[in-house]
Amino acid sequence: MNNIRLLTLISALTYVAVGITSPLIGLYLQSLGADYQHISLILASVVVVSLISSYIWGRISDKLGRRKPLLIVGLIILALAYVFLSRAANESWAWAARIFEGVGTAAYGTLSLAMMGDLLDKEQKKGQRMGWYRGLASAAFAIGSIMGGRLADLTSIAQTLQICSGLYLAAAICALALSESKVIKPLRPVTPTVSAPVTSQSGWNRGLPILFLVGAVLWTAAHTASASMWPNYMNTLGYSKTTIGNLWGFAAFIEFPAMRITGGLSDTLGRVPLLAAGGVGIALVNLGYLFLAQLLPFLLAVQVFRGFGYSSYTTNAMTYATENTETSMRGSRSGIYNATASAGSLLGTLLGGTLAQNFGFHFMYGMCATLALCSAVCFFMLRRQNIAARPLIVNN
Repeated sequence: MNNIRLLTLISALTYVAVGITSPLIGLYLQSLGADYQHISLILASVVVVSLISSYIWGRISDKLGRRKPLLIVGLIILALAYVFLSRAANESWAWAARIFEGVGTAAYGTLSLAMMGDLLDKEQKKGQRMGWYRGLASAAFAIGSIMGGRLADLTSIAQTLQICSGLYLAAAICALALSESKVIKPLRPVTPTVSAPVTSQSGWNRGLPILFLVGAVLWTAAHTASASMWPNYMNTLGYSKTTIGNLWGFAAFIEFPAMRITGGLSDTLGRVPLLAAGGVGIALVNLGYLFLAQLLPFLLAVQVFRGFGYSSYTTNAMTYATENTETSMRGSRSGIYNATASAGSLLGTLLGGTLAQNFGFHFMYGMCATLALCSAVCFFMLRRQNIAARPLIVNN
């Protein structure tokens, strides 16, 4: 089995586990005695750890010239974290387990993205291939969401979390089969070179544009705030854990074809327009939760739209962050992207529970829509900046 297929299998196992836990973790923390604001504080501390760890994992992998050993370590950390979480006696023990989980999540997210970027380096249709890879992960997430709600209703959330530990361990075992050659950093040329004018392309090689990073923070904040409180919001509307899991999984199933479609479109139209479309889409989704969530048929329609909005941003952000850079620097750039996403998650988790606790779910979802729309504005500005930075070609 080649590396792309192995990474896809590892991603599928990981996202089944993520799908199982995502609709349940807020309810689990609540069952241990945490209120909405305390849930947000726990989630926020996990994101802080992930934010710091993402950049560190990326830098270490670039210095070592290796991704595989660190990826395996991250998956083992995740397996252990979920054993501890399932046995937590109260919210404080769960908090410690989730902080440990944040270290493993950062390792997996940063190093798997860098490895996939390495493998797709010479591909012409990077967006479509990345969409296929990430879309299969969403399908796995959907399966996990549907399984998780049913398992939690039939047994308990704690026992369901133990299954997640086994999935992470299976992913670590699969990662042992990955083949990897050490990346050798290119030697700097001895002969002097003439500096090229700074363009958007050379800017990418130095780092990710500020407008992209700000847009990523705002989009992730909107999505995280919305998603972190979504199971609790659905619970107040009378939906069962099984229904909540099914609705979450339904949106993830939509992501499977949507990510390939939006990734393919970005190969033709460019990454930035699809990023902006993802921002507008998620803004409309949150307005849908605000006004239509009480009626199941309309909520299903909102979930379909969510699948496309989420896919349009996620696939193209991953591709944008990893393309047009040297292999020896891709770990660091993946770390920067994941750290930026973690910063957005931190903002979102702090806002989600706090706003829901103090102002209610309607105010919270209105704020999520505003943040998502602001991210779209950043991406529209980034597109104009990129167009303005293109060098003028004069035919003699």
